[in-house]
Amino acid sequence: MGGSLKPDIVTSQDLSLGALSYTTSIGRRFRLERILFHASVAITETITITLDSGKGVNYDTVLRKKSLSAEQDFIYIPDGENNYYAGDEIKIQCTNANLTGALYANIKTREVLI
Repeated sequence: MGGSLKPDIVTSQDLSLGALSYTTSIGRRFRLERILFHASVAITETITITLDSGKGVNYDTVLRKKSLSAEQDFIYIPDGENNYYAGDEIKIQCTNANLTGALYANIKTREVLI
């Protein structure tokens, strides 16, 4: 795999107060290992994971969109090659249509050696 795991990036949002919208600020080359989501209660919401490209909005790409239905957990593990350059970031979003529960996200990355 190469490179060491970096410290986890964590964020959370009380969905009764608003939707989750979080963008990393990694600032270096990285490999996305996985993103773990856990809700305090079973939620019915949509999670969207997007590559926020350092090349600009025209190159942003939705990596995964998942509709949860009365679920508390979701784990995103990228398929295939997923190395990103300095300037690229990961954006995670979750709707708050049902105004209930808190959502916790844990983003795991690995250093990419040049």
